[in-house]
Amino acid sequence: MDTLFYLVADTLLAAYAGYSWYSQATVILRARWRMTAVVMPILLVWLGASWGYLELGTPGFIVFLALFILTGILEATSGFADKRVILSGYFRRTLKYSEISQVILTAAPPEVGDLSIAALETSRHQIYYLRFNKQVSDVVSFLMQRLERGVNIDVRKMG
Repeated sequence: MDTLFYLVADTLLAAYAGYSWYSQATVILRARWRMTAVVMPILLVWLGASWGYLELGTPGFIVFLALFILTGILEATSGFADKRVILSGYFRRTLKYSEISQVILTAAPPEVGDLSIAALETSRHQIYYLRFNKQVSDVVSFLMQRLERGVNIDVRKMG
């Protein structure tokens, strides 16, 4: 029974990793890397092993752990692609530009350097955040080419 479970779980995780890898390949304007997407899977594996909940000797489980950590690493990358926004998240990986109803861009003070935060609000009132190591003007010019007419882009400054 365990072998069948790991076979199914490994297949699903491998398919998801392939989909995530493909999505990342389309990113043009890359957002900052999300460290928590990598730390959390590693922390879960470490806690599970140290508390004795994980059977580390099972071959299917070893593949499962490797794929679980790989998907965590792949989830750390997000940004703007040509036709969609690539998000960091297991449950929603992409967002069409046509779904965005408002964008709030926040620029960091000059002493912080090139840092901008984009809050993308959808017509369903969901908000997705991306951080960029770019100036706000670079992010605005990229979005202006892809967003539908009438989408408000509000630019703000921190502090």
